[in-house]
Amino acid sequence: MQRAASIALAVVVVSVLLSPLGRELFVGDETKYAQVVREMRAGSFVLPTLNGTPFTHKPPLHFWMMASLTYVFGVYSIWPFVLPSLLAFALLLWLMHRAWGPMAAFVCGTFLLMWGSSQTARMDVAFAGLLALAALFIYRANGALTIGAGVATGLAFLIKGPMALVIALTLFLFEAIRRRRRPVLRDAIGLLPMLLLPLLWLVPAIVIGGEEYWREIFYKQTVGRAVNAWVHKSPPWFYLVRAPATLAPWFFVTLAALRCRDEKARFALSWMLAVLVPYTLLSSKLDVYMITMLPAVALLIGRFVETEDVWGRRACVLSLALFALIGVAGFFVKLKSEDAALLTLPAVRGLFVVLILAATAGIIVALRGRLIHGVIAVGLVPVLALSYVMTVLMPLANEQASTRPLVRALLEQNVPAEEIGLYVCPHLWVRDMPPALERARHYEADELRAAAPRVIVARRKNAHELDLREYRKVDELRMIGKWFDVYRR
Repeated sequence: MQRAASIALAVVVVSVLLSPLGRELFVGDETKYAQVVREMRAGSFVLPTLNGTPFTHKPPLHFWMMASLTYVFGVYSIWPFVLPSLLAFALLLWLMHRAWGPMAAFVCGTFLLMWGSSQTARMDVAFAGLLALAALFIYRANGALTIGAGVATGLAFLIKGPMALVIALTLFLFEAIRRRRRPVLRDAIGLLPMLLLPLLWLVPAIVIGGEEYWREIFYKQTVGRAVNAWVHKSPPWFYLVRAPATLAPWFFVTLAALRCRDEKARFALSWMLAVLVPYTLLSSKLDVYMITMLPAVALLIGRFVETEDVWGRRACVLSLALFALIGVAGFFVKLKSEDAALLTLPAVRGLFVVLILAATAGIIVALRGRLIHGVIAVGLVPVLALSYVMTVLMPLANEQASTRPLVRALLEQNVPAEEIGLYVCPHLWVRDMPPALERARHYEADELRAAAPRVIVARRKNAHELDLREYRKVDELRMIGKWFDVYRR
């Protein structure tokens, strides 16, 4: 069993190296983070900025790593942006393997949310990995809060923010209740690095940024997200409803694994609740927030696989049958959107064929082999299908989800970047982008009226907010399902 799981784990680790070979940064957080890194290199290294104003959405540790790597690989190489997540993914799986066994590591690496995030510029995998390390320290100390747990949590704070403290302390509290253990004075020692490490950055940042920076961090990014989110606001049952997608492809196996009741499984449940409960109470909710819970679910499933429970085999077959059904549906479902034509492309239909064949083979393995063979099939089938996407469909994905169409449209206008104004547009980044385009500015509506650049690119939905009487529309483009128009004066 150990050998089969280790081989499967190696396949998963290799698979995450495919997308950086041909992928652009995608519109959204990735292109925004690239702009933050460019501004850090221009002089805002200690206090990161976005469009010249302090960037308070996330602490700086992840950005420091990316910015430092650009001095090795360059700003327009994808490696500085994805290497921190790739390394965090490898270290997390190594930690899971050493602490909980190869099966737990394999399951952890094949959650689609974890697998996909490991190849992005986001910091979620590093955050999950550090909190997994903190959880391991707490477990090995029989529920005590150790210095090691405090250091891991403090670093996680510097990666993504104060929810690191909330999750670690909630796990400590749940374990104290489960073990009937009263906190003692020595537990306070673990609190010190949790608080001191973030303060090493926060105090100088507030001194540099001033009172306005402090108010932005504390009232908007911390308190605001907790009780009155301005984005991503969702009801308390959000994560329960989203569980089949969040836990894919392991949702059905997770339900079966809840039958497991040994000591490690009980700790895994405490760990899962330590993530789920605080995030449920927050006003702001996103699927990706649950990535911190996935190592705990992987531990639970890893313990469950050893039981050879018949419900585990049934859950595996059900999961694989669902993949086969999705593949079949791809040939018959008719969408009424502008992207419907994509489903008829031969390369896209090839994905459906891969999914059907891999899932069918997986069902045969699950029915004829042991539970571990079915579990490995459940993890490898979606990884195989997505590896097809990363190699065959990546050019198509770049056209749909990166800023390549926007960069191409701007170059066709043949004007200096200083005379380009972007309104409600993503930040620019493609591998071969001329560095001069960095000087194309993002404007507010009133700023555009005063600047009057020669070329304006605006999101079509928001174009009515601008005074375009002196401009004529010369081009249009589509990114991430949204239309943008190019105007020239």
